[in-house]
Amino acid sequence: MKAFLFPGQGAQRIGMGEGLFEAFPEQTACADSVLCYSIRELCLTGPMERLTQTQFTQPALYVVGALTWLKRVADGAKADYLLGHSVAEYVALFAAGVVDFETGLRLVQKRGALMAEATGGGMAAVLGLEAAQVEDIIRRHGLTDIFAANVNTPKQIVVSGKREAVVAAEPLFLEAGASHYRVLQVSGAFHTPFMQPARDAFTRFLADIEFRAPQVPVISNVTARPHRPDAIARLMAEQITAPVRWSDSIRYLLAKGLAFEDFEELGPAGGAVVKPMVKRTQLEAGPLDAAELAEEERAAEAAKARPVQEAPAMEAPVQMNGTRHKAAGFGAATLGSASFREDFGVKYAYAAGAMYQGIASADLVIRMAKAGLLAFFGAGGLPMLAVEQAIQRIRSEIPPGAPFGMNFIAHANFPQLEEDLADLLLRHEVRVIEASAFMEVTPALVRYRARGLSRVGGKVRAANRIIAKISRPDVAAQFLSPAPERLLTRLLESGGITPDEAALLREVPMADALCVESDSGGHTDQGMPFTLIPATLKVRDAAQARFPGFGRLHVGAGGGIGTPEAAAAVFVLGADFIVTGSVNQCTVEAGTSDAVKDMLEGMNVYDTDYAPSGEMFEMGSKVQVLKKGLFFPARANKLVSLYRQHESLEEIEPSLRRQIEERYFKRSFEEVFADVKASYRAAEVERAERQPKHRMALVFKRYFRDTTRWALAGDLEHKVDFQVHCGPALGAFNQWVAGSELASWRNRHPDIIADRLMDETASLLSRRFSILLGEGGS
Repeated sequence: MKAFLFPGQGAQRIGMGEGLFEAFPEQTACADSVLCYSIRELCLTGPMERLTQTQFTQPALYVVGALTWLKRVADGAKADYLLGHSVAEYVALFAAGVVDFETGLRLVQKRGALMAEATGGGMAAVLGLEAAQVEDIIRRHGLTDIFAANVNTPKQIVVSGKREAVVAAEPLFLEAGASHYRVLQVSGAFHTPFMQPARDAFTRFLADIEFRAPQVPVISNVTARPHRPDAIARLMAEQITAPVRWSDSIRYLLAKGLAFEDFEELGPAGGAVVKPMVKRTQLEAGPLDAAELAEEERAAEAAKARPVQEAPAMEAPVQMNGTRHKAAGFGAATLGSASFREDFGVKYAYAAGAMYQGIASADLVIRMAKAGLLAFFGAGGLPMLAVEQAIQRIRSEIPPGAPFGMNFIAHANFPQLEEDLADLLLRHEVRVIEASAFMEVTPALVRYRARGLSRVGGKVRAANRIIAKISRPDVAAQFLSPAPERLLTRLLESGGITPDEAALLREVPMADALCVESDSGGHTDQGMPFTLIPATLKVRDAAQARFPGFGRLHVGAGGGIGTPEAAAAVFVLGADFIVTGSVNQCTVEAGTSDAVKDMLEGMNVYDTDYAPSGEMFEMGSKVQVLKKGLFFPARANKLVSLYRQHESLEEIEPSLRRQIEERYFKRSFEEVFADVKASYRAAEVERAERQPKHRMALVFKRYFRDTTRWALAGDLEHKVDFQVHCGPALGAFNQWVAGSELASWRNRHPDIIADRLMDETASLLSRRFSILLGEGGS
């Protein structure tokens, strides 16, 4: 067997390609025409300052690599495998017949131009440390602006990031045992998330490019496995931001039976750049584990053998541990319900749920909408003006028709707040809401649902769609029934709806979809998805039979979903879609403080606790919150215990009262109540002055309000009292992405999490079902 290697940036030198341009005049003329300059002159005479500029280096390396390959083919060379380092992967694609010479050059020209636009970046070669050690140094020292970019050999890693950070990090790596740390002469943070703008632009450029199936296996830099025809475009765009897994690629080929002498480097340096990496990889790590590789390939063969009609073959995503598996009938875009994707205009059966007080921010919703994904703005707890401004901003920044929704939270004690929000949503024609914490359908929801109902071809269609979050089958049944007759009567009498709307409301369910909420962050009934989802599906099936002409009614799942395993489990249970929450709170776009995000990034699955709900603690309602390093859960429970044991603030034992005033509030109860009187309605204040028990409730509730405010603002003086709603799903997510670029919240974005989670879930299901069917090993 024979593998040909093509070196990437760094291999360029004056005089490269000598003799090749005359030997291949047609390709040379084509290159001159595409590039609008003489490629021969650039390669043979420079100047070096120009040849080392990314926009010139990349096309030059491609042309010389491609012509070198053509010369070897003319000499009778035949390849069993091809691989190119970074930009030279395009030479390998050309050599494999995936693209013709001109198309490959145009791709490289565009790629080089986009990457050259990156400034302020830098790279450094680290010798003597393994990838895991490099990642550990980055993580321990909080080097959020540096990433492992090229894994050339097991102990030769190139780090990349902001130039000042790369330069400043040298002593940290040397102190950790690196034998050398050499800053490279580049201007961009190549192969890191900092290159996302270039990747996005290149993705659009790739949309019109046709990639043919490789005639010879080409090893992908991103996956360290052979390219699949249906994934080439996606992976070549991803290559701009993803690490170059060169060492893993070599180890894969070593495991396939190739020896050092079976590798031949073709390029400017005559075998002196990437072939030595083969020897070092062989000595430092050796081939991949044969048993692991065999199991992987059995699963791949099983996927190939499966009849197409069982499920469409989809792209295979990359695992977090670097192993790539071919999907056996599952793909990110086919998980869940196709009708859900169609009804809500999204690319995945996936949504990012709302988090109160704008933690699910306008930025988060906009980013998701631009990616073709649904997210709900966290309107709960915000004044109407802030909600209106968010709607206006979202609308102004997303493409027309892009999906987005608003949270609509129940206010059992203050129904006017529901009415005000319904008026706002109707005025701005917001078409999708997430109805949260409702124990029954309310007039405001009915008014929202009524607007825009119409009869089309004998069937009733709803313009305003509702996804109701529920944790009880009886509440699910209410939302999958028509609006209650008593509410229709009341709304007709008040003029809230018209007679025509009332008639149409009797023919449709109140919700288009239910989200079964299990053990989530924030308000939670601590439900179990394995019992709630099947029970809710039965309710849905019965409702579907009652409304056969309305359209598909959907059941999704939320709460506890932070890993592919969790997502796979609820999809297997029958969920049409999934909703994530806590994992999105620890992203760049989340509307909470950096201090909170730093805390959340370090949490584990056991770092949450249950605390009373500030708004409803008299009723015993609970919220799930972060407990690691915080006093809030214990202090919140203490306040509720005191409320239950006493009839007034004055009954509390004096020393305990002083302790709470000094440690919890940092002021007296009288001062707290003075603030309360300034912010509550007159009737509420009058009631508190008449009823000592109610006065105590309002004073204690101020602690809950303050703890949320301190957390959102990142007020470090009150850090131990931060109230951070969060579920264990984020702890599981943190463990899943440990050691990857998503380990730092500063690299996390809600759409990237969605892509990774759905891709990995598809891959996981493919492997598990292959094993269950006896096709993927034992």
